Amino acid sequence: MREWLRTHPMFVLLLPLIGAILLCRYTQRPVNLLQDTEFCYLDSMHTYRTVVRDYPSPRRRTQRIEVELLSMEDSLSVPLHQKTILYIATDSLGRAAALQVGDTLLLRTRIQRGGTIDGFDYGNYLRMQGLVGTGYVPAHAWRCIARGNASWHPKTWQHHLSQRLSVMPFTPRERGTLQALTLGYKEDIDSDVRRCFQASGAAHVLAVSGLHTGIIYTVFWLLFTGFGRWKPLYEDTAGRIALSVALLLVLWGYALLTGLTPSVVRSSLMLSIVQVGYMCRRQAVSLNTLAAAALLILIANPRDLFSVSFQLSVAAVAAILILQPSMKSCLPYRLTRRVWINKVWTYLRDLILVSIAAWLGTMPLTTYYFGQTSNYFLLTNLMVLPLATLAVAGGLLCLLLGTLPWIGQVVCWLTQAVVWLMNTAVGWVESLPGSVTVIRISPLMVMLLYGAIVAGALTMTRKLWWAIPCAACLTAFGYLYTLI
Repeated sequence: MREWLRTHPMFVLLLPLIGAILLCRYTQRPVNLLQDTEFCYLDSMHTYRTVVRDYPSPRRRTQRIEVELLSMEDSLSVPLHQKTILYIATDSLGRAAALQVGDTLLLRTRIQRGGTIDGFDYGNYLRMQGLVGTGYVPAHAWRCIARGNASWHPKTWQHHLSQRLSVMPFTPRERGTLQALTLGYKEDIDSDVRRCFQASGAAHVLAVSGLHTGIIYTVFWLLFTGFGRWKPLYEDTAGRIALSVALLLVLWGYALLTGLTPSVVRSSLMLSIVQVGYMCRRQAVSLNTLAAAALLILIANPRDLFSVSFQLSVAAVAAILILQPSMKSCLPYRLTRRVWINKVWTYLRDLILVSIAAWLGTMPLTTYYFGQTSNYFLLTNLMVLPLATLAVAGGLLCLLLGTLPWIGQVVCWLTQAVVWLMNTAVGWVESLPGSVTVIRISPLMVMLLYGAIVAGALTMTRKLWWAIPCAACLTAFGYLYTLI
């Protein structure tokens, strides 16, 4: 263990930081992580002056809007600087739907914390997101007192690009999926499509995250290196710096276009560290890279430690780095002497191993948080990941060329065909019998599952005595499961 910590110095810094964050979260000493979400005006009607921080998201009879409370305007003006979610009732004029980032509103509402829904503490979830609560605003109880100019805001760019896709010749079902894949705009996703992706284990495809950022990184790396043919040009220091700077601009430009969502920022940060390591001739992808990215993220926002997306992204990458090398011996390297068959097999083998490793790394957490697990995750990933890569690339081409005559129509038609095929494949997997297993587990059972996974990985590295703790963890898990 001492040798491992010596060769992984970032964990020496990360682990004490995690311990300090947990101490502050559960003891509120010496720092209260939720201090900025403590709100003394809960459950009482007040008049507030607010500024819109995100574009409206349509609901059945309301528009969901994230706002910042600037001040309470009752008898006296009391300054506030806290964020909340408002549900503004729609009217015949569509005023709420026309709001933009930066608009200043004067409204009257009652801010509430949020209760427990089927065992899920919604109020605590909001506080961990930096939100004090939610409020309902009737159609007659608000007015816009100033229009904002937020053309520089990333959310504005994301909104404009989604509007650009909306005027292209896509069917509503495929357009909603394409907007989610390319821009992270998930408000127009068809409800049946969303349900199918969740049940088939492909929900991560709809959430712009490390997968999509990795696709963008790979596509532009191939373009900048001439699909590998110009790679010798980047062996010297100047070439490495030029390639790295270009890729960093692409990564953070894409993060801006998707509205700087936390998952994209995390993946862009990690890939940036990878690229800086490549520029300095260091090992590009390693556990130290992952620990460095996690360290920077938690320093910037310690509450991310309790974010489900942060936990899943870190667990998935860590599992791929740790488990994939151990599992390579389980599948042959070559099938025949024909080169093209072996190349196809190598791609399929890597895809299978990455899918299994990522599933093993995230399965305990997804089961704990969502109460279900997909049984056909491997089949889903084999079909969906190649199609998602083509869909993301097609979506970017549509944004660039979609409004051009002839060429734009062909690009949009091909992209629509790919997205339709992906939606159909996911729907077929979801319709298979036994596609989802509903199961509830406790935090202790999550730890036992991870213990079994780690011990199993060590067993595959020919340390056979690790099979004993692996079996012990699985036995304890089975015993606790029978008690639920």
